[in-house]
Amino acid sequence: MQMLRSALDFLGGPGPVALAIALLFATPVIDRLFVRRKRVGFRVLYNSKIGLGPEQLHDGTESHAPQLRELVRVLDRMSIVVIRVRNNGTYDIGPDDFDKPLTFTFGDRVVWNARVSEAGSEELREEVRRSLQFFGEEANQVRVSLPTVRERMALSMTRLFRTGADRPRAAAEPLWHGVRLDGLTLRRKQKFKLLVVLREPEGNRHGELGKEVKITGHLGGAGVLHDEKQERFLTLPRLTGGLAALLAGVLVLTLAWAPEATDPTVACGAGTLRVEGSSVFMPTMDRIAEQYVKACPQARVETEPNGSIAGVRSVVTADPGRALVALSDGKQEIGGVVAQQAAIVVYHVVVHSSVGLDTLTVEQLRGVYSGRYTDWSELRGGDPLPIRIVGRGSESGTRELFERRVLATTEGALSSNDCRNKDRDPQARVIRCERDKNSDVVREIGAVDGAIGYADAPSVAEARKTDRLTALSLDGKVFDAAVGVEAGYPFWTVEYLYTKAQPAEDSLQARFIRYVREHDGSRVRMKDAGYLPCRTPEGVLLDLCNLR
Repeated sequence: MQMLRSALDFLGGPGPVALAIALLFATPVIDRLFVRRKRVGFRVLYNSKIGLGPEQLHDGTESHAPQLRELVRVLDRMSIVVIRVRNNGTYDIGPDDFDKPLTFTFGDRVVWNARVSEAGSEELREEVRRSLQFFGEEANQVRVSLPTVRERMALSMTRLFRTGADRPRAAAEPLWHGVRLDGLTLRRKQKFKLLVVLREPEGNRHGELGKEVKITGHLGGAGVLHDEKQERFLTLPRLTGGLAALLAGVLVLTLAWAPEATDPTVACGAGTLRVEGSSVFMPTMDRIAEQYVKACPQARVETEPNGSIAGVRSVVTADPGRALVALSDGKQEIGGVVAQQAAIVVYHVVVHSSVGLDTLTVEQLRGVYSGRYTDWSELRGGDPLPIRIVGRGSESGTRELFERRVLATTEGALSSNDCRNKDRDPQARVIRCERDKNSDVVREIGAVDGAIGYADAPSVAEARKTDRLTALSLDGKVFDAAVGVEAGYPFWTVEYLYTKAQPAEDSLQARFIRYVREHDGSRVRMKDAGYLPCRTPEGVLLDLCNLR
């Protein structure tokens, strides 16, 4: 049951699952009414020889013996194919609906005659007869209608029963190897049967009779031509119905089942807790909070990604009894609050792929932000490409870290709104815009040629899948947790949890913070997101977390 509940949570909860069930049940109806609303079905009902041989026709007399032998020979090598065609869609079908007309071929067998039966109405029978055409092996051979074929068949039969001088001389006749329904109109639910009489080619006098039947054609647009005899195990109604039944079972079982006890490894608290601060770390905190609330139904955790500085400021000014925790990218130099390390956060300086660089020195980076360099050609040569800086707002802890640990000064003035032109300050040396959220920064850098900015490692890793971003090494160095500060990479920090005061041990605040820092479920979430938890599985604090 716990696995089923986890599956339900993975699928988004009861609401999305119920919607998915409804959509699955509706899919076959939508497919029939809107997607493939015009349908022509066919099925080969009979395909065998006529069954008349010498023993059925010859009665022992010699009257008309030569003609009878000829007739026996012809009938013994003849077969009949019966094909049912019907409109089993929800709309009428006209000649313009066929990209390729419905066509029937029979291998080497030659078409002798055809007739229409069980058409339902004389109007439909005449419509099928009118559209019926016979053709030969050559693609450019002239097609003929049913009356023409029957007229020639009558002449052929006449020759069989004439002898001597009365017998007409046989002329070379075209051989029909297939029939087609050209310009067919078939109203909704209409059906008919097409009976085709076939004979073996002259070269096959004693071999097995052919059985091949090939049916081709194509309905354009929202139409489908299908063989009703093909009983596929996996059909759209079966597939969607099975999935809907499975989801319905999961939904009913999980909603009907109430857990008898919470996870014994989680110390649960009750009440409401609010978490504010870092927009970088908040998506991961959201998932950790969801896990905690699932294990502790009496707890409620609200989150707001309003920036590290704003989050810590909220804690400082909060009432002492308020259950509030702030997330901060780096330690804030503020007294009167309690800070606890959660994880190591690594950042990257990133550029749009058009820049064509994968490394900068810290001195070059400072020159970019100060306006000493305004075009990438000054650093890499080649064609001109303006430098466009995408920064974070003043409430960002990431910006504060970047200014303190990398630039050793402030980023500079805001000169652009659209990140492409100096539309705010035309006199500024460099194009620089700001975005409030980390995700917006990454998106903007990936969309603007010549853009540069910074973001946390998980966001950069996700954005690089589009091949629009390049993460730069600084002075040729990257972060290495095994080496630590000695690796020389400056752009990393520790994510801190801030509270107004040390919370009581049995409070929701204390228990949630302990869960975030120490529980295996939380540690896994942080590692999956690309962060390095400050607590080891044994509960030991990493030395690296005390250095920032």
